[in-house]
Amino acid sequence: MELTQHPVNLRQQYRQQFSLLVLGAAVVVAALMVAWLSFQGSSSAKRSSNARPALVSQAQLQRFAASLDHPVYWVGPKPGYSYELTSSRGRVWVRYLPAGVKAGDHRASFLVVGTYALPGAFAGLQRVAKSPTAVSRSIADGGLMVYDAQRPTSVYFSYPGVKYQVEVYAPPAEDARSLILDGTVTPVR
Repeated sequence: MELTQHPVNLRQQYRQQFSLLVLGAAVVVAALMVAWLSFQGSSSAKRSSNARPALVSQAQLQRFAASLDHPVYWVGPKPGYSYELTSSRGRVWVRYLPAGVKAGDHRASFLVVGTYALPGAFAGLQRVAKSPTAVSRSIADGGLMVYDAQRPTSVYFSYPGVKYQVEVYAPPAEDARSLILDGTVTPVR
């Protein structure tokens, strides 16, 4: 009798192991998607070694933005702040530094708007929006805003048909979302 029950127990054990394997694979895929989103331009990620931040005027920022084949986003002029511009391999960061803070300051306590040349950016955000920890919301002009609930200070958005993605990093997490939702984040003109 014990021999006849043994194959049934093995089948149940294999089914449980298979279910756990499938669940584990799903978790890994979700984690990879979140990692991809973070890697695609997190302002807290390490920038490449050839990226050199520089303080620029609004006019210099406008000239730089006009020289690219995709827009560069920012939150507009902010009195009392300097604009730190960093550009590397299709990625552009505009960081707002209070008076007295030098370009290249390593603290992650400043507002940063990153624009990243990225074919398929919108489709990528749609995929990431399906991950278990992702929070997403439709925005104006058919756009999509996505952030990871476990890391809400970096909020990403893109639009259908464009080849770029924008990140807004703000230490108070609700600031990043508000700046996007209220239309403050716009292309440099």
